[in-house]
Amino acid sequence: MLKTNESRTDDQRRGVSRRDVLKGTGALGTAGIGLSSISGRATAATPWTIAVLPDTQKYAESSSLISRAAAQTNWIKNNKSAQNIVFVSHVGDIVELGSSTTQWQRMDGVMDTLDGVVPYATAVGNHDYARTSDRSSSTANYSNYFGRNRYSGRSWFGGSGPNDRAHYQRFSAGGYSFLHLDLEWGVPGTVSNTGTVMGWANSILSQNPNRPTIITTHAYLWDKVGYEGHATERKGANSGHDIYRNLIRRHPQVFMVLNGHYYRADGQWRQTSTNDAGSKLYEMLADYQGYANGGDGWMRLVRFVPGGGAGGQDRVSVRTYSPSRNEYKTDGRSQFSFDFSFANRFSTASSPPTTPPTGTSASFQQGVSGYSSTRDTYLQEAAQNTDNGAKSTLIVDGDDPVGSGFDAQALVRFGDLVGTGTRQIPPGATVTSAKIELSTVDRGSGASLHRMKTDWAETDTWASLRNGIQTDGVEALSSADVRTGSTSVGTTTVDVTSSVRAWVNGAANLGWAFIPSGTNGWDFASSEGTPAPKLTVSYETA
Repeated sequence: MLKTNESRTDDQRRGVSRRDVLKGTGALGTAGIGLSSISGRATAATPWTIAVLPDTQKYAESSSLISRAAAQTNWIKNNKSAQNIVFVSHVGDIVELGSSTTQWQRMDGVMDTLDGVVPYATAVGNHDYARTSDRSSSTANYSNYFGRNRYSGRSWFGGSGPNDRAHYQRFSAGGYSFLHLDLEWGVPGTVSNTGTVMGWANSILSQNPNRPTIITTHAYLWDKVGYEGHATERKGANSGHDIYRNLIRRHPQVFMVLNGHYYRADGQWRQTSTNDAGSKLYEMLADYQGYANGGDGWMRLVRFVPGGGAGGQDRVSVRTYSPSRNEYKTDGRSQFSFDFSFANRFSTASSPPTTPPTGTSASFQQGVSGYSSTRDTYLQEAAQNTDNGAKSTLIVDGDDPVGSGFDAQALVRFGDLVGTGTRQIPPGATVTSAKIELSTVDRGSGASLHRMKTDWAETDTWASLRNGIQTDGVEALSSADVRTGSTSVGTTTVDVTSSVRAWVNGAANLGWAFIPSGTNGWDFASSEGTPAPKLTVSYETA
């Protein structure tokens, strides 16, 4: 039943959820909800628009400013058809004081305007907790007004994440079916723990590798002068840089990220990053709370224009508009565009997965058959700031240099293993065997291979990873998946079936830490060497 704008009832004034009264409660599934009900391609590729509502906290705080937020949603409703607005995303900080019922009621009324008009999402910002920036405090008001019960029965609502602090939605436009995730400020947790927002998001993305996806989270890019880009500050969770490295770049279907929160210069920044598959990722910050009148009603309109780009490409055109002022901001940080091919960027994510025949094998080796997703390096305790990511040989040693007693550890990851591509392992396949072949150039004591639980880059060093890798169950698994034993010059084959099985079944593939088994150093060719490490996986599909 669609909600009307009637006054609050006595039950609601006593604190009973407005959504419970009007729509009823009832549990919704979380990661298990599928997307098979989405309709097929539209018949006409006309332009479409996504509206982005930056932080509304200052409007919610003031009875005289709330009209500017109301003007935004009223404009969206009145221009829904003319602008072909297909989705609305609120970047978080819905209110200034998360404990203030009055502020939540004001924004509830503002967002009511969109009910039954267009799909929308509201992310949890740091001001939306009962105590600002205290994620251990309550989000009861957020859940009451903007949690899963608000969207019960909406065909476009997919489900909610841990503690109702993340959700996903679906919408269609231009002949494509899209996925959108709103994720709590800081996206807490790790990709391997589905009980956290980070792990939940990873599972949703892993289950939907063919759905072009937009992510909204409160803090991601910042406009800090001289440091513009992925924010590096952590407030008890993950920084924007962590979110990009550990989650977003691992899922090539994610093509856009939206955020607010940061106002260090003018509250605006945009950039194009690259994911692990080499695809482009379009990222945008918009936060106007530091402007006059709490933001003066400025909002973002992200318009997708088929054929509107240079050289016959398509275009995403971004404009900044204020319904309160009835004007556009036209400076280069407020008005810009991205040109790319929608068909190329979205088609892989929109095509149905293919099912390989039973008894298939796949090989992954850097530079062979177009594969380019291996990354590796080694860390030296004796040279703690040395970047070895471009070396042609990896070293694993418990005494490097000889007589020092210092360790050298290697890191190896074969990325982009699981998916629906012709050379990938399908999700849910039964892995019958997996082995890596390493070209040993100097025999040694060998290593134990521990699956990594935290992400890393080829440019990392012993120091940047804070004393190398600890097999403590946090940085890497405490138990080894396999031990090589002593190695000889030539091809060293290592059975990694248990590791690959775990990754195909949904564990985060962050590669292995090679921890030395003794003081006789083992050297083998890296992905820059010859021959590069090779992973061969045999698997069966139903």
